[in-house]
Amino acid sequence: MRSRLTQLCVILLLAISINLTALNLPHSSASSARPLHNALPIRSSQHMQTQLEDFPAVDPQYIYDQLSYMATHFLKREAGYDTNLPPEQNGHDEFAAYWAQEMMTQLKDFGAQTRKEAFPIQGWINRSPATQAFNEEVTIPGASHPEQVVVIGCHYDGMAFSTQSANDDASGCAIELGVAKALNSYWQTHHVYPARTLRFVIFDCEEQGLYGSYNYVNTTVNGDLSNIVAMFNEEQSGIAYPLRYLGQLKNDQLPLYLDISPTTNTDIYPQQSALTAQQKTNMTHFHDLMKQAILPVFQQFRALGYAQLTYHDTTQHKDVKQQIFTPEQANKLIVEDDTLGSSDQVPFTQAGIPSATFAGNSTYYDKNAPTASYPYDQPGDTIELMNTFADGSSKKSNALLLALGLPGMLTTWMLHQPDILGQVQSATIPQGTPLISMSDIGQTQVNQALNLNAHAAFVPGNTAATPSFSWDFGDGTKATGAEVTHTYTQTGTYTITVQATTPEGAAHTSKTISITTQSQTYDNMYANYRSSGKPRANPIVTLPSPDDTLTDAVFAEPDSQQTVTHSHLPAAQKDSMIPTLPLLVALTAVIVLGLIGVGALAWRKRRVKAK
Repeated sequence: MRSRLTQLCVILLLAISINLTALNLPHSSASSARPLHNALPIRSSQHMQTQLEDFPAVDPQYIYDQLSYMATHFLKREAGYDTNLPPEQNGHDEFAAYWAQEMMTQLKDFGAQTRKEAFPIQGWINRSPATQAFNEEVTIPGASHPEQVVVIGCHYDGMAFSTQSANDDASGCAIELGVAKALNSYWQTHHVYPARTLRFVIFDCEEQGLYGSYNYVNTTVNGDLSNIVAMFNEEQSGIAYPLRYLGQLKNDQLPLYLDISPTTNTDIYPQQSALTAQQKTNMTHFHDLMKQAILPVFQQFRALGYAQLTYHDTTQHKDVKQQIFTPEQANKLIVEDDTLGSSDQVPFTQAGIPSATFAGNSTYYDKNAPTASYPYDQPGDTIELMNTFADGSSKKSNALLLALGLPGMLTTWMLHQPDILGQVQSATIPQGTPLISMSDIGQTQVNQALNLNAHAAFVPGNTAATPSFSWDFGDGTKATGAEVTHTYTQTGTYTITVQATTPEGAAHTSKTISITTQSQTYDNMYANYRSSGKPRANPIVTLPSPDDTLTDAVFAEPDSQQTVTHSHLPAAQKDSMIPTLPLLVALTAVIVLGLIGVGALAWRKRRVKAK
């Protein structure tokens, strides 16, 4: 009997041991709240990094909401033809005013200042303009290098027969607002200020020939071009990764193009060989940084809960979850030399400034345009059609929401880099000391008045404080006041310095300028191609009709029923081979009951034998 009891105990312990071992192995469960892929080891540098990078994160929902509001409330937006018309007839001026107001709301604690600069335009063919066009600029002064500038731009005007101009380019204006909101939140919570001066700009009259951006480069900042570190152009975004046409699984994810200033001559930029060695080095470095941005940006999206997106499986007639923002999908973001042209990055690239243009689908006017070609510059460019392209429904699409957030997140990652915008800890700024940035410097020609201001100056933590200003123009002439005008009478190199003073402290910034007999400007290669503002529709592209019964969804966790092979299991062993908890309990019960039965039988036999 001792031998039999010993065997029973051994068997019981063995059964318990097996069950405990199985319970410790990873298994698939419909109620599991954690993604299985988190149990996998992080692989090579080509895959996700082991630690989430800390940089400003945009809110895709905010960007979508801003796009939806601006596109549907400020219609048409023809540059040069808004003579105080209602916004449903021409919302050009109201759009710019709303955008500037929202910018100031987001950035008011960082000394933001707005500036409007008007300029003449030609108008459409056979239609003289009724008013001037204007660019709108918002400036945030830098803390340690205020003389250096980063520009983020897009255009806000539409075609002659536009309705909403949602994709081209209300989307870019909404993304700028999203970037501003992300920066404000990050700067506030991390107690930092931008190291360099940041200028948000919405350019006017892009559709008529890039007149807004060329005016900005050739006039507004012409004497300051050497101080511009980088330019980001937010152009017709939303019809791009992770979007599939109509939200259908059978369609490929559309790419997002990240077009960077080239360092060699191209058809669009035939004079790049004339760039200095330093300008080429800066562009190459900028190109490399953009490649580095993709994986940490993907990781940020997943950390925010955007790990899966549903698409429509038209063969199975159901929606299926698919992982998004994975390293394997990084090739959907195409970093390339700028082959797009035709937008506001062009004059900056001509001037030797590293520039990036974020753009989605632009195949509509191709001779053999594919089915998934979005009709930008057409009356059909609406938020409803953008949603339809993204999901099949005219209602809000999560795929579109994420496609709008992606260029914004790439922008904030780039701005966070020390070589681009950078940041400064607030603790390093003496209390009461103002931050100050000099205004844009226009053409610097001999005997031509130069208008300057220091409106972008404030005292951190005390935006109500009003500094006094003193100027030194480097030619023996000085002045005081927030706004000054000076004329240089001789050619040469001069250093302009402005100092802001408060009772608690003072700070200054300086810029070196070259006064010449003739300022260098850049030819607008699009000025000779005037149009009616009504480009012909492509007859081979049929626009989809919405099905508003459709919807898509995003999820933070991957599908728990997805087959996943864990690296610490034998190669042939799958999760489905591991017993689930209810089965383990049942097996244990059977073994224990069997052992009890065997024990009882042995006990009865012993009693019978004893009798």
